Amino acid sequence: MTKKTLKKIIISINLFSIMLILSYRSIEIYGGNGLIRYPLSIQYATDLEDYYKTTSATSYRSNVIFEPSLRNLQCPIPYKDRVKNHTGKQSVFSALETLGRWAEEIKITNPPLTSREECKSYSSPSEVENLLNELRVDFTQIYGNKEKGLELIKKSMKERKGVLWSVPGHAMVLVHYSEKENRVCYIDSSDKKLRIQQTSIQKFNEKWTSWVVVINGNEDIISKKINKNLFLK
Repeated sequence: MTKKTLKKIIISINLFSIMLILSYRSIEIYGGNGLIRYPLSIQYATDLEDYYKTTSATSYRSNVIFEPSLRNLQCPIPYKDRVKNHTGKQSVFSALETLGRWAEEIKITNPPLTSREECKSYSSPSEVENLLNELRVDFTQIYGNKEKGLELIKKSMKERKGVLWSVPGHAMVLVHYSEKENRVCYIDSSDKKLRIQQTSIQKFNEKWTSWVVVINGNEDIISKKINKNLFLK
């Protein structure tokens, strides 16, 4: 092998390495405790973002007759704090406003998030990140990693906080997650009754895309609301 050929090979390897490095970006976990980066290719990250992009959800009337007692839920969000998917496209913002009402996060509730012009259509993790950062809301978001997402769900349920969780094209509010009971309870903003619905752990895992968002809020406020039992049935 000549020196000229060897030089060409070395240059080619270096160029390939540079292109490989530049083709990588990261998915991030945002929250009050910092962020964690997961390296992914640009194309894959873009596809992943598109995967989580909400589309629309047809309004329906649930067949729930007697919803679970709030006393038996880890996150007992009362009817008055539940927000409908008014436009059929704003399930993410309806879920965020529900969490904001429960946590009494004024940056989300005044004015109501769903009434704001920029919050009446579809959304995605990056758009949620930009919005909540702009509003200076303390939040935690995870997507692309079910293991980390499940850790956040369990932590949030212990703290009696609700969780935005997504299925393909739609987002809802998780209010109970118990492997012992094999029970998951949630509020669907496209349900005209806004009743608390439930499913099994297996079905939840089959539908859940891994995207979760928590409004961290003030834990004292949530504790006081629960301890006063002002809304419990």
